[in-house]
This record gives sequence, structure tokens and C-alpha cells, in this order.
Amino acid sequence: MNLRTVYIGLGTNLADRDGWLDRGLQSLEETLVSRRAVQRMNLSPRYETEAWGMPEGTPAFLNMVVGLETKLPLPELLTIVLDIERAHGRVRDGQAEGYTNRTLDMDILCTDDGEAFEGEAINGSQALQVPHPRMLQRRFVLQPLLDVAPELQVQGQSLQAALQECAPKPAVQLHRPEVP
Repeated sequence: MNLRTVYIGLGTNLADRDGWLDRGLQSLEETLVSRRAVQRMNLSPRYETEAWGMPEGTPAFLNMVVGLETKLPLPELLTIVLDIERAHGRVRDGQAEGYTNRTLDMDILCTDDGEAFEGEAINGSQALQVPHPRMLQRRFVLQPLLDVAPELQVQGQSLQAALQECAPKPAVQLHRPEVP
């Protein structure tokens, strides 16, 4: 397998949101470095997005994207991110309807070489599909992805064009963490 960049979306909406993202990124980096499976990691800024499709009063999400230069096969990377989610308190309920609150969510979005993949579900997750089937309709994915890969095209479409076509809601705002 050749070295390519894999983009992973991270999100959280519970309690210490910056902390969940920091700990998730640290675990991802430590795991990949220990396997000598990463050359570089590029991080987007963090964006705050109202909880869409969830009950009124649901805490807002923090979202970001990390670009990883790696040779790891996508199913192996999926196993790693699912293990990290679980280690950080994420519970996947295959029976749940709609969206749920989460400590840490990590989704493999796409690759810079246009790699396509469809695979089986692992450990209660949905089956892996790359590119992520709904990523071009999600402003909270497109904005941070555009920040780390402004020239990237997904399925022949530029991220900028996808963002312009994307519904304006839920709005995405640059996150400014509170300083104690």
C-alpha cells in the first residue's frame, strides 16, 4: 500500500469537549506512532455546531478534521479509531434511532488519492464506506476538511463547491475555547 493522506472527522458534544478531542488525538497519535504507521498529522481548527436533528437543549458539537499520512489499510485504521472511541467512553447503540450524544466520534471521511472502500460493520459500528456517504452534505465536515486540504476533490467535486452547495444550517462557527 502506498503512502496517502486519510482524513478523519472528530466530534464530541459532552462535558469537556476540548478535552475529549485532545485525548482522542493523543491516543490516535500514540497508537499510530507505536506502530510506525504515520508520517505526519495535520489538524484543522475546531468548529462549534448546534446539535442538529436532536432534541432542543442538546449540547453543541465541537468538530475538527485530522489528515494522516499513512500506509495503513482502511479496515485496520477503522479498528484503531473504534478502539479509541470505546476507550474514551463512546457507546454505539445499533438500535438507537437518530443521532445520539457522544464523548468522542471518529469517522474516516476520505483519502487524498480517491481510494474507495466498502466493508463490513465492526464492533457495532456501521459498515465502513469511504468516501463517507454524507460528508459532502455536512458543513461541519466540509469546513474543517477544507482547512487542512483546500485542493482536495472528493468524487470529482471540490470541497469549496460542496461547501457552497451545502445547506446553511446547522451553522458552523470557529471555536474559541474559554481560557480559565
